[in-house]
Amino acid sequence: MERLSVAVDGSGVADVVLDRPPANAIDQQTLVELKQVAEELSVNSSVRVVLLRSALDRFFAAGFDLAYLGQRWDEMLLMIRAFHAATNAWAQIPSPTIAVVGGHALGGGCELALACDFRVMARGGATIGLPEVRLGLLPSGGGTTRLPRLIGRAAALDLLLRGRQVEAGEAEHIGLVNRAVEAAELDRCAHELAAELLALPPLAVREIKRCVDLGLDGSLSAGLALEERGNLALAQTADAREGVAAFTEHRPPRFVGA
Repeated sequence: MERLSVAVDGSGVADVVLDRPPANAIDQQTLVELKQVAEELSVNSSVRVVLLRSALDRFFAAGFDLAYLGQRWDEMLLMIRAFHAATNAWAQIPSPTIAVVGGHALGGGCELALACDFRVMARGGATIGLPEVRLGLLPSGGGTTRLPRLIGRAAALDLLLRGRQVEAGEAEHIGLVNRAVEAAELDRCAHELAAELLALPPLAVREIKRCVDLGLDGSLSAGLALEERGNLALAQTADAREGVAAFTEHRPPRFVGA
């Protein structure tokens, strides 16, 4: 791959690194690789948690490559669909995903972070936002849909219609990122969150994520039906039996993923 590198450690943490200097601007090749990596991680049973981060200090991802776009206006529909395919593939990874935002995450970079389940962001000058309105365009990687689902309509419109870019503290305050930490603590924070998720029963973690995601697209009754089927299936697993037994016996559980 030209834009991404992937490594999976023995504990099941996949480390995905975006590396396209100088700003990780997103082009067609980046979208192809993002989709491919997400699809491969989705079927890798050893993967328990996915970290997405940048190899660059100043940028998580600066958004779509405007020089690339400026030469290909006639390919706009294909690029939008490729962007949707990439962010959807990331959102559909069954295991929890964590965007580790150490630098600016703008436009498509913000949308890529929105496609992850968790976002941890460094304080100290990095910004996150969707400034496309200032270009006469709108977000094309799911931003107009995922952002209001995450932070609500009013807060989303405040960012979208004004093209605002916010720093980590405000992003945490409005719920755009889960945690805002000092830059020196960013990697530790991300790995502590990953370790917390690794300690939980993986089948239940995946099923909760599935129920939440599908439930957001359906009615309340459909969501309740998902819960019913999911819990009945989990009740048959060794991990559920172990979790209940450990609780009643006042001991730490030993989950095996079965």
